[in-house]
Amino acid sequence: MPLDNFFYKPPPPPTSDIIVRRVGTTVPVPESASQLAAEAEAEAETEAGAEAEAVAEAKAELNVDVEAETVRPIPRVKLYNKIHIIGFDANARFAAQALSSVPKLPPVQLLTHNIRSMKMWREEGQAITMYNYKGVPLSTQAVPCPEYVGRQFAQRWTRPPILHNIIVSTLTGAVIPSLAALTHSIDRRTTICLATPGLGMMEELNETIFKDPASRPNYILCHSDHRFERVSSYQYSLKHIPGKFLLHSVPRDDEDVDLDRRTSEGLGRQHRDHMIKLLSKSGDLAVVPLVWEVFLRQKLPGMIFMSLADTISVILGCRFDQIRTTKHIMEFWDRLLEETIHIVASLPELREHLDILDFFTSESFPKKLRRKLELQRSEYSQWISLIRKAKMPPIDVTNGYFVRRARELGIRHTLNSQVISLVKGRQAGRYRELQMDIPLGLQPFVQDLDKIGGGQPRDDPILDKEIDF
Repeated sequence: MPLDNFFYKPPPPPTSDIIVRRVGTTVPVPESASQLAAEAEAEAETEAGAEAEAVAEAKAELNVDVEAETVRPIPRVKLYNKIHIIGFDANARFAAQALSSVPKLPPVQLLTHNIRSMKMWREEGQAITMYNYKGVPLSTQAVPCPEYVGRQFAQRWTRPPILHNIIVSTLTGAVIPSLAALTHSIDRRTTICLATPGLGMMEELNETIFKDPASRPNYILCHSDHRFERVSSYQYSLKHIPGKFLLHSVPRDDEDVDLDRRTSEGLGRQHRDHMIKLLSKSGDLAVVPLVWEVFLRQKLPGMIFMSLADTISVILGCRFDQIRTTKHIMEFWDRLLEETIHIVASLPELREHLDILDFFTSESFPKKLRRKLELQRSEYSQWISLIRKAKMPPIDVTNGYFVRRARELGIRHTLNSQVISLVKGRQAGRYRELQMDIPLGLQPFVQDLDKIGGGQPRDDPILDKEIDF
């Protein structure tokens, strides 16, 4: 029977089918079996030899002293197909377009914390057009106008409805404020798919917003290797190079809650599996569920590259090719990479997966990262675009994740901690510069060649790329 309001009911009585109960250490013997055992015992007193031995064995089987568990079936929960998407980056727009084209799904609802995005959405016809890499239009899909979820949403007097399926794909600095405004619409019936560039956002959400394990949402971690480019001056249309949506369903680990762990995880799995099934209905997304170890193998290489190339680019305010061709910078690159690889190689979940460990610890992995750095040529990091607008790049879910894991393991993380401080210092300095409205060029920030601060035009088409909301 579907239990729509199950999570708001008081804990079930001890006789409920929901609770997994342990019975006594001796298995209860049916009445007929007891009579049988008594007759066997009577025969054992008068007979000898093999017959008596067989009777004794039968008696022992009937009265074996074991720990038995009455396993009750996990109740079915009511599931919903409505999907909400927080964010306007390329992955968010692509997911909205792909899921809106599935005829049997309800219309996807975009949620925004920025009024400007709602205005631009109307100006572009409330639709997303996908192009191939040659610029040939593939499909156009209308999507409803975004709904604002800023402070006004959080201050509603009436309780808003529960949001059951949420995809989060936005600036990392906007994830916590956006979900904080939706806390009254999120509980353990909600499944959140985090499509952020790194890892660690789930832990941060649990520490800052969803502190109660009994009521926190279910999580699915996402790594998208779809690639996109902007089309001319349009904000929401995209050039698309197909990839995959790699998903990992995170098991619940409830502590000190009324539900036993087995039942809690069984209920949460129903919600997570349902959302993965909904996302799989779109062939364009190309959803692939993965176990944790394999998911890490796919997610970590890009995180490691960002933790090196993007952080150094922001700290120095330089292009990627200036990193590669400077000896002293590459010496720092190697030391930072060595520390990061040591953290990855120490992760307990990878200890039994030697093939994955060999991939990260082999001599070829640093060469692959250097080759990727060379392929960037004279491009600037997208993090520089964020810093120039005084927005925080995703440093907390790249280097910050490695620092978090290193602290758990009690190993060194000095260099990763230092680059986090330096990147955050650059963002804070840029924020003060813009708050003071210092004319760029009149009072240089750090140096004239620095592409983050002063000495540069206020709007640089190469540096000041459009940031998706």
